[in-house]
Amino acid sequence: MVLNRSTRLTLAAALVVIVIGGAAVLLAFSSRGNATLSATPSSPGLAAVEGTPFTGVTEVTPPRPLKDFTLTNQDGQPVQFSNFHGKFTLLFFGYTHCPDVCPLTLLEYKQIKNALGERADEVNRVFISVDGERDTPDTLKTFIARFDSGIVGLTGDEATLLQIGTDYDLYFAKRASPTNQADDYIVDHTSNLFVVNPQGELVAFYTFGTDIKLVTADLQQRLG
Repeated sequence: MVLNRSTRLTLAAALVVIVIGGAAVLLAFSSRGNATLSATPSSPGLAAVEGTPFTGVTEVTPPRPLKDFTLTNQDGQPVQFSNFHGKFTLLFFGYTHCPDVCPLTLLEYKQIKNALGERADEVNRVFISVDGERDTPDTLKTFIARFDSGIVGLTGDEATLLQIGTDYDLYFAKRASPTNQADDYIVDHTSNLFVVNPQGELVAFYTFGTDIKLVTADLQQRLG
């Protein structure tokens, strides 16, 4: 088939539009990896870093001193947070009825332990419940055992949790589940994984979804 000059020009113009549109889409996707950081209420110590790709690892500068507190562990024993001083501590706030983020984070705790190998004992892994109403010590123990019994589970009342949370800009709030049953609620909560140094200071946090290889590499560097 032979195309006349008018038809050829129309096809050429359409091709140019397609090429330009495709380039714009690729540019939009590639620019997501170069987003700069900005301060938010849920991100303690987060400062703007122009031109720095966001990896998911955020330094808290200067390190933030943390208040001591006492909660109950999965064995029903009172535990002071200062008991964890002397080692690095990974700290996550979640709850046992969580459908996604919490079990995935506890799986990451296990991956981190495996990746650190012989140095795994130099890092405490702590899970603090934001749902003390349902998360009794026995409930915590059963839940944590599904992942790694070496993880320390802590639970307590809401008033204590609210006091603890101020140091981490912690957010948590109940909302109704699709079943609308009073005891089957969902708890929205901060999903960062916090890093506390051996002196009991908050020094960094990992955004949920951060590549586990980056997390373990960052921890290994901190361990020295």
